[in-house]
Amino acid sequence: MNSPFKFLDAYAAEDKAIFFGREAEIEALYTLVFQTRLLLVYGPSGTGKTSLIQCGLANRIKPTDWLPVLVRRKDDINASLDAEIRRAAPTPIDAGASVVEAVESLYLDHLRPVYLLFDQFEELFIFGSTAEQDTFIASIQALLARDMACKIVLIMREEYLALLDRFEKSVPSLFNKRLRVEPMSKTNILRVITGTTAALGIGLENGDATAQAIIDNI
Repeated sequence: MNSPFKFLDAYAAEDKAIFFGREAEIEALYTLVFQTRLLLVYGPSGTGKTSLIQCGLANRIKPTDWLPVLVRRKDDINASLDAEIRRAAPTPIDAGASVVEAVESLYLDHLRPVYLLFDQFEELFIFGSTAEQDTFIASIQALLARDMACKIVLIMREEYLALLDRFEKSVPSLFNKRLRVEPMSKTNILRVITGTTAALGIGLENGDATAQAIIDNI
């Protein structure tokens, strides 16, 4: 039997039936994204920040109310952002289009608010050059300055928050709206184990006692 748990793999929208233990964080995140166009989501490594966005938020927002564009830096965050926008755009975007123009074109294609989700965002400041960082910051400033249906979510490990100093100087609202994803409590871990196994029809001998033994061993 394959394991019913995702372990280090992120949960996606299609995993809704086996995503447990983050109900409070999902509601908090849902509230915040309607209060701001720039949101910072951070927490210790392994707390499920990406899953909270890709599965929790994705299933809380109506599909007609958002168009998620997930961006990871790879070799250059600006090139990756451009590539992901173009990948999601049915209408070809001009080669020389600015980020603002590209996002506006994407919105007109889908008529849904565009959510730019920057996963592992700390990599820009760990590995990126000053020029790469400056180009990205300028793009975010331009997007925020334009009245458009675009939201920006930055997802990162909290131990690197101090690296955002230069970013905050250019975008003072950076920390205005933020959500810290806490390590999961034992009660919620219990819900993950029992909920996931029940959803997949897997019986636990001795029920919650077995689930608690699993928790004690990890």
